[in-house]
Amino acid sequence: MKILILGMGLMGPTIAKDCSEDPKAEMVTGCDIDDAKIKAAERYIDNKKFFTKKVDITKQEQLVSAMKGYDVVVNSTVAKFSMDVLKAATQVKVNIVDLAGGGYPQVGEVYKEVEKAGITAIPGCGVDPGLIDILCGQAMTYMDEVEEVNFACGGLPKDPKPPLEYKIVFGGTRMPIRPGKVPMIVDGELKELDRYSEVESIFVNDHPEMEAFIDGFPSSLLKLCQERKIKNFRGKTIRYSGYVDKLMFLLDLGVISSKPVKYEGREIIPVDFFHELIYPIIKFDEKAGDKDITVLLVRVTGKSDEKDVDVSYDMVDEYDEKHKMTSMAKTTGLTAAIIARMLAQGEVKKKGIQWPVRVIRGELFEELLSSLRKRGVEITETITKTRSV
Repeated sequence: MKILILGMGLMGPTIAKDCSEDPKAEMVTGCDIDDAKIKAAERYIDNKKFFTKKVDITKQEQLVSAMKGYDVVVNSTVAKFSMDVLKAATQVKVNIVDLAGGGYPQVGEVYKEVEKAGITAIPGCGVDPGLIDILCGQAMTYMDEVEEVNFACGGLPKDPKPPLEYKIVFGGTRMPIRPGKVPMIVDGELKELDRYSEVESIFVNDHPEMEAFIDGFPSSLLKLCQERKIKNFRGKTIRYSGYVDKLMFLLDLGVISSKPVKYEGREIIPVDFFHELIYPIIKFDEKAGDKDITVLLVRVTGKSDEKDVDVSYDMVDEYDEKHKMTSMAKTTGLTAAIIARMLAQGEVKKKGIQWPVRVIRGELFEELLSSLRKRGVEITETITKTRSV
């Protein structure tokens, strides 16, 4: 089993380390354009089966050359590179797992092209998208009729500090600020709901109070919910309590507006300046002692054999002190690593672009949860069936 991993940033080294430690792995290669990231990955992974290669993924010929001879490629770079990576994988005819989901369309000619190449591409293999979709999809298999699908997920600093009680635990330099509308299902109809609306309180163990709010993007899970004709679907993001009020205050002031303004004769975008200003405060810095948690909540309700069925999944994962691994890297990276090995070993049979919500089910679902549990990621499943008597 030979695995190529693109991107040695936050997630890539975790994926590479887990794959390298698999007895069935012959060779694992980590790629990046940044020499410092490559060197850091070599020190972290420290495995004779792990190799590195400098690759510029913006150059198609380098991508194609790097992919040759591997059983599966894992793209742990950002979504804007997803289609370029998929194009190269299709040319080389190598299977691919992509952590990002937003870079892939839900429909289109590319689906036929990938299937014609005889490969399998599984996008959205992180936490959200990823675990969230897989858990919701599995829950739906327990029901003849699905009525509601609700989830909330968030990566948070373990020790929140003002002014925002937030850190960028997933990488990058910009906060995910995106006012606007997002598609959800309300009373059986697809509707556009305001982001940051429907705020509800969340209480998790002994952590400070949290809140969940409408957020998201058109997804394979939403598409499946439409196919199953469910009545209500909500996808939410979790932050510490008060986050939405602070964001709305900044939005009302125009501080995070994307509309250009003139300042001292120059035109600037307020939100761009805001990101530059706030980044030093919200940067996640392990060396400075920052630690994170990942909270995931899923609830799906419906009916089966004239019984009401309620399925929930809960996960509260924390920074791994033993392995010095962030919870976000662990929950996202390990999910991708496990699915990549499933694909490399032929456990996923379907060809073409296959979203995890549709293929990681049954035995593969159990294998994923069992593998995560062995690595310290605990997900609790609760199934309740009730009937009138």
